[in-house]
Amino acid sequence: MRRQRRREVSDTDAKNTAPELSVITVTYNSKDHIVRCLQNIMAAANGVRLEVILVDNASMDGTTDAVREQLSDAPWLTIIANDQNLGFGKASNLAARRANGRYLLFLNPDLFLLPGAIRTSLDAFTRLDRCGAVMARTFWDDEMQFQFSCLKTVGLSAAIVQHTSLRHILGKRTFEKYWRMDWKMWSSDDPLEVSGAPGSYLMLSREFFRQLGGFDERFFMYYEDEDLCRRIRKAEHKIYCLPDAKAIHYYAQSLKTSERTAVGRMQSKSLIALYEKHYPHLGGALAICTRANNFMVSSAKRMLGLSGNRRASSTIPMGSPDGIELAWRSVPNAEYYFLEITPDPCFLHKVGAKVAGSRYFLAHRAYRMLTPDVYFWRAVPMVAKEPVGKAQVGRFRIVSDAGGEGG
Repeated sequence: MRRQRRREVSDTDAKNTAPELSVITVTYNSKDHIVRCLQNIMAAANGVRLEVILVDNASMDGTTDAVREQLSDAPWLTIIANDQNLGFGKASNLAARRANGRYLLFLNPDLFLLPGAIRTSLDAFTRLDRCGAVMARTFWDDEMQFQFSCLKTVGLSAAIVQHTSLRHILGKRTFEKYWRMDWKMWSSDDPLEVSGAPGSYLMLSREFFRQLGGFDERFFMYYEDEDLCRRIRKAEHKIYCLPDAKAIHYYAQSLKTSERTAVGRMQSKSLIALYEKHYPHLGGALAICTRANNFMVSSAKRMLGLSGNRRASSTIPMGSPDGIELAWRSVPNAEYYFLEITPDPCFLHKVGAKVAGSRYFLAHRAYRMLTPDVYFWRAVPMVAKEPVGKAQVGRFRIVSDAGGEGG
């Protein structure tokens, strides 16, 4: 009888001390961000019992050495050092199998949590209808003016338009519902159901993640989050953006030409795998369209492909102390504008800010976070939460300090 009681007390104690949340961050050459990231996680915990599992994919910049040196006495931290780069999905699954928390938070090492983000996210699972996963309202800049868009899980017809020349003809008709999702999300003060959440901040229960089978490891990097979100929705659960859970994403500020090329190839490979998985009958044809589209990226970026006012491209070096002034025609009755910036001519993945007037000065501290590329901007006139009049579109070009495309 005493043994039975001792075991029951031990089980209760274990339950009371078990972490409520397991934060999983995957690193690869993340020395510049990771220590600050880990310290920020604990500062943002706000009483939540949590553990952090760091999986390093064979970094060559001393990422794990920096963590061990500065956080040697952190009992809440587990480090898994891989001897090869497993990719994001496989490394995340490895950490999830080691996790003890009831919930999992997949967090990029260059993402900074603001107070209340963790508690707000956890509470959502008990108060929102069929909540399967949540994302934070994530900002691009320290001033917290530009917000990232949600992840778009576009359907087959929209994907065909997106990756073929049909976008020049059917772009507005096809993508407007996705654009409206972002406009609504950016202006909402309440939790909003969205089509997908990015892997930079993605929280869901550990049991649900296990039931879904985790991340599909055929995606080495990119689109594994979209694939997971498709399966969450297929399981009849919802994904929410939480306006009161806030974070700032300090993503990589520059890449060399060779690195950008490698990333582009990786994205293309994962995108093709996504289509072939979710559209088994037509995915192959769509994959061919995607491959063909990759050969036409340069020409596509010279054409906006969307209705609106075309402006001459401004070119500015990365290291210039000057900014970029974006201006557009004032629209009568417009209460404000959503200014969107993106390298995507379809405006599906972007950042957006609420702007009062008909011009905006993009300061150096903001555009320095952009990699050298051609960028499109669009000013959408709004009344209340609805667009009014025609959006005006322009573009500018960021080049390396050397004046070329490379870094």
